[in-house]
Amino acid sequence: MSLRISRDAPMYCIDAGAVPLASIQGTTEIVFETHDARGGKLREAWQVHETTPDFSERFPKVNPVTGPINIDGAEPGDTISVTIDNIELDDQGFILVKPDMGISHGKVSDPVAKVCRIESGYVVFDDLRFPIAPMVGVIAVAPAGGPVSPALVGRYGGNMDSKRVTTGATLYLPVQVPGALLYVGDVHAAMGDGEVTGTGIEIGGKVSVTVQLIKGQSRQWPWLETVSEIVALSSAPTYEAAGRICVDEMIDLLGIHHGVSPTDAYMLISAVGNVCINQSCGSTADISVRVEMPKMGHGINRVTG
Repeated sequence: MSLRISRDAPMYCIDAGAVPLASIQGTTEIVFETHDARGGKLREAWQVHETTPDFSERFPKVNPVTGPINIDGAEPGDTISVTIDNIELDDQGFILVKPDMGISHGKVSDPVAKVCRIESGYVVFDDLRFPIAPMVGVIAVAPAGGPVSPALVGRYGGNMDSKRVTTGATLYLPVQVPGALLYVGDVHAAMGDGEVTGTGIEIGGKVSVTVQLIKGQSRQWPWLETVSEIVALSSAPTYEAAGRICVDEMIDLLGIHHGVSPTDAYMLISAVGNVCINQSCGSTADISVRVEMPKMGHGINRVTG
């Protein structure tokens, strides 16, 4: 039976000093109930104004997360794996545009929100519809350097906003503090690479995961794998810096997984890899980047005979 963590007490910071809601040992299935980016309070479009967070606060009420969960025995130098088993969406979400947020400013004079229903596997966008593509924006362990907003991203995970963090993927997070302290939140029904307005289809839901402690094997940055891909993740204030980190991380991962030299790995990334922007929406968060590479047997194969 899965451990279920209610969204009744959302957190607006990711904090090593928070009291855990539960403690787990060994491989454990957990269902995290999560709120949307405005805490479930934006139900109609006109509420965009009254639900605007106060960004003068140290931790504005944006991107609430559920948790934390203590992982017994976890310590710095270890790794937490989080496999996304299922993402169940609420019945509606929202997307919004603000004058001074996103890649392109000035498209509106005041914030504009659109409420979108979820019907039979589709997002209903006025008289348009498109398939849902559920993903989790924030999965984090507590950072060692003090509490941070769930809107931020770093080596501890956080607001990575990568659409590859979806059902079937396994995310690996480097433990920063004893107990790791795992948080989950910021689900999207759909989100394009870049998240250009600063929002995808923001929505509450239930995220079912399997969590496992891996002693040792800690890396500097999170990474993930799917059935067919290895994906490196990084962030930095500029795309160039984030991309450089992410390519270097992938070079190392390819040495481990494919047994190739750093030079060959660099060439392989240039030949068949993809460098993608997860999120670059002009916010206070760093730019989040990923590098995708096929696994052996899924586009790369060894010549035999």
